[in-house]
Parts: sequence; C-alpha cells; structure tokens
Amino acid sequence: MESSSRTTPHVTRLGLVVEEFTDEFHLMSWPPNSPDLNPMEHIWDVMERQLRAQTPPCPNISTLRDRCLDIWYNPSPVMYQTSGSVRP
Repeated sequence: MESSSRTTPHVTRLGLVVEEFTDEFHLMSWPPNSPDLNPMEHIWDVMERQLRAQTPPCPNISTLRDRCLDIWYNPSPVMYQTSGSVRP
C-alpha cells in the first residue's frame, strides 16, 4: 500500500489490517445519524411513550419533571431490552 503525504501512519496500518482481513468484515449500511447506533435514543423513546400513556396528562412543568424523574430512576424492563443491543 502506498502512503501519500496526507495519510498518517495510524491510518496506513489500519488500512493494511482491513485489507488483510477483508473477508472477515461485514459492512452494514446505516445512515450516519441512525438512532440504532445511539442507545440513548431508545431510552428517550421509551420514556416518551410512558409519559404519553399516563393519564391524566401533566398539568404543569413540575409534575412533568417528577414523572420524568420517576421513569428515569425506576426504569421498566422495556428500557433495558431496547437499550441493550444495536439492531440492524
């Protein structure tokens, strides 16, 4: 592999490793900002669903804060399931 003036030794070594083991890598096409790559997005989604399912709706910001903290500090099993793995 030829190195140009714009490549660093680290990038060059990485390129050599990728070329050597190219049959063992399986590339997956995901958008760069996919929520599947960010487990926190799943947690926010679960929290939002739980908040929307509660009745009556929050009458003020103080109640909303309390309910958010309750969900955050007492996570449901669903939150663990969705945040535990990255899905293709």
